[in-house]
Amino acid sequence: MRRAAAVLPWRRRRASTVTLPEAGDVERERLRDLAALLCELGSELLRAGERTAEVERVLRDIAARYGMRARCFVVPTGLFVRVGGGPDGRGGELDFAPVEGPDLRLDQVQTLQSLVDRMRGEAMPFEDVRRALRAEREQPERFSPAASVLGYVLLTVGLGVMRHATVAAVLGYAVLGAGVGLLRLFGDRLPAARTALPVVAAVLVTAASLRWAGPLLHEVPTVLYIPPLIAFLPGAALTLGAIELATGAALSGISRLAGAVNVLLLLALGILVGTELQKPRPLGGPQSEALGAWAPWVGVLLLGFGFLLYFSAPPRVTGWLLAALLVERFVQSAATELAGATFGAFAAGTLLPPMATWIERRSRTPDQVVFLPCFWLLVPGAIGLTSVSELIVERGTAGLANLVDTVITVAAIALGILVGAGLQRRPRLLVGEPAPSGGGQALAADAAATRGGDGAARGADGAARGGLPHPIGGPDGGDVPVDGAR
Repeated sequence: MRRAAAVLPWRRRRASTVTLPEAGDVERERLRDLAALLCELGSELLRAGERTAEVERVLRDIAARYGMRARCFVVPTGLFVRVGGGPDGRGGELDFAPVEGPDLRLDQVQTLQSLVDRMRGEAMPFEDVRRALRAEREQPERFSPAASVLGYVLLTVGLGVMRHATVAAVLGYAVLGAGVGLLRLFGDRLPAARTALPVVAAVLVTAASLRWAGPLLHEVPTVLYIPPLIAFLPGAALTLGAIELATGAALSGISRLAGAVNVLLLLALGILVGTELQKPRPLGGPQSEALGAWAPWVGVLLLGFGFLLYFSAPPRVTGWLLAALLVERFVQSAATELAGATFGAFAAGTLLPPMATWIERRSRTPDQVVFLPCFWLLVPGAIGLTSVSELIVERGTAGLANLVDTVITVAAIALGILVGAGLQRRPRLLVGEPAPSGGGQALAADAAATRGGDGAARGADGAARGGLPHPIGGPDGGDVPVDGAR
């Protein structure tokens, strides 16, 4: 709600006229700064892999901490934020920010989430927030380029042994993973080549597999196609898109799904080109025997260490991350044995949100740092690429059946995550209605009266002193009204 021009101490000019200076300029400038700040923060949250609905909730909470209402329109590629105005959305200041740059590393996600938690607890000065966001963006990688390539090799081998585990195949995964890791290292330093990188990587991996898998490794080349491309697989985008659609965010969901399908098609195109460039060579000998039932569990651990190195996860989260990955794998395997693969995906997805929150409370590690790697373990990006490549390259019915299985698995994981998230209650900050008196330092008196207790008294005392708004209410996980005088 726009504040009317205040009547300031007047002075009488020679022409005997009384002037009333404009009092809204400072307030409008503050609204513009807050809108720009929230847009910048929201853009970073989207780069961190947050859902659009969660980004909207965070921005509204932080705006309420500053005593303002915020209305947001968020899609994966950008966001609009209007700050101030009345409950009907009229008035206030509007700003927009695109989402630019690569996804955040896990250490950057931790820094960003720590900043968000602090902003929810106190109204930080705008310049301090901007400085913290700049520091997060410029945060150096925790590990050297060689360690990052090693992390990519571990990711490749981990995914590979979970799908097809033989000694010869592990050697092939490691060599191809090292090649793609070096290629990605080059691509990260040359943004102009980032768009073509999935196609180039798929072509090289396919051609090398067709040329050397049979004669040297005595393996069928197709088992080596997918694991080296793990960093390009859009399984997370597929599942997030399904979650967005299920929660009513149709535009965001369609956008994510379209981007994921586009990446799958690019990778499948690269595989097709590779098969045209190089014909498969015959096997040079008998295939190696498969490793034991322990191999997939070792693959989960390799995935965990690969995440730590390649995505620069904080070292202190190592034990929690490995434990979470093993628990997710166990729940998925046990539920699959009990009632099939679809129920296994649903059960693992249901467990993920409360487990990540539980780890956050005990390790002081933001839940996204644990959530994202576990999410990668669950999502069926590899199956999706396998089905699409079979449809394009082999033009067989098996690819269509695998594609249907992928869609069902994505829906099961999305539904499970929604159910798991629904089991939790998170407090929200709300802007209360101004009290009838108080000279611009009004208190949400209705909330104080209904909540009562020391928390309400502290909130009333803070508002009466004319300071920044304080939360009012108890720790029941419900709404937390905030002074809404501004």
